[in-house]
Parts: sequence; C-alpha cells; structure tokens
Amino acid sequence: MSFSSDSLWRHHRLSSKGALPLFDSVFAVAVTLLAFSLPDDLEHTEWGDLLSSIIAFEFIGIAILLYWFKLRRLIEFARVLTLRQLVLIFFSFLAVVLLPKMAELVLVYGGGTGSLSNWTLSQTVNFNFLASLFLVDGLTLLFALSLRRHRFVLKTSLKEIGISVRAQMTGFLLFCGLASMQLFLPWFNNEFVFVVPIVLLLEEFLVARQFSRGMGARKRDLPGTATKNGQA
Repeated sequence: MSFSSDSLWRHHRLSSKGALPLFDSVFAVAVTLLAFSLPDDLEHTEWGDLLSSIIAFEFIGIAILLYWFKLRRLIEFARVLTLRQLVLIFFSFLAVVLLPKMAELVLVYGGGTGSLSNWTLSQTVNFNFLASLFLVDGLTLLFALSLRRHRFVLKTSLKEIGISVRAQMTGFLLFCGLASMQLFLPWFNNEFVFVVPIVLLLEEFLVARQFSRGMGARKRDLPGTATKNGQA
C-alpha cells in the first residue's frame, strides 16, 4: 500500500496558533531561569561589580526577548508547521533554556583572559555560551530558510520572509566575527555579552526598515490611489 508524502505527514503538522502558547511559555521559563541564575556570591562583591553583573544579565534578557520576537514572527508566517520545522523549533527551545545557565557561568568565570593559543577556564565558559548562542541563531536561520518553499506560506509574506532571511544571515556573520574575536584576542573575553543584543537589534532595525519600505511601495502601487487634492 503506497502513501504520498502529503498523506504520510499530514498527521504530523501543527498550526501556528496551536504552537504559539507553548512557544511563549518556553520563553517565559527562560526569562524566569535568567532571574534565578544571578549568582548568590555577587552579594559580597563591590557595588560596581554587582551593577555591571546586573547590567550584563539585563543585556542577556534583551537578547532572549529579541529571539522570542524573531521566532514568533517566523512561526506566524508559517501558518502551519511541519514535523521538520517542529524539530527545529524544539531544539531551539532547548538552546534558549540553556542560555540563562550559560550566562551565570560567564558572569562568574568568564572575566579572565584567554585565547585559542592560551586556553583557560574563562575561554571554555565563554566558548560554551557562544556555542549555545550559535545553536539558537543557526536553528532560527534554518527555520527561516525552510519557509521560503513552505507551501502554507501566503504569497504576500514571501517578500517579508526573504527580508528576514537576509537580516538573519547578516547577524549570523556578525556573530562569526564576534566568536573569532573571542577566540583569538586575549583582551576580548566576556565583553561579547554586551554586543550580542546590539547585533540582534541591528537585525530588527534592518527588518523593520525593509518592511516599512515594502509597505510604502505597496500603497503607491494600489490602483485608484489619490492624493489629498484628488489627483490620481
């Protein structure tokens, strides 16, 4: 008995509306874990070090929030999620939940010096955090690429998906440069924590700018569009 690929996978799909509550819950758990991951021994440090640690955690929280916003937008574009896309989202969930613990380790042990030629504990901790970050960012990029030929995506959303993919690729390349600096420059260690949200904000700025341009172009192309003076 033969089955088409469509009939084989039709029971392994989930609508975006059904996936979004679980998606929001996982990111809420990640933010909660981040709040509880602030090391207890920082209470006995000087106020300057404590303030910088809190600011670092705030920056990581901003990064998690931006990943939530980015992935949520892509899931809404998909409308229906296939099994392969659900697998990508599931592993991205695992990587996101790892980020708060990785952030705690970076805060405690990541401030020392180190490089690829002088591997230290700080280098190991920072490398593990960057690996988790690359996992989240890479899975998000793969999910965005999967939407380009996704049969359930509306034709009107294809341009927005293309914009999101290009912005995601730009951010991924910037993260590659950030990782290279962390590996090869002994003076650049856990400072990347403050740069990560800036890269993600740059991605969202590029996406918002292109989206606004596309909306303006569509309004100009609408038939019967008139000016305030009644001139077509």
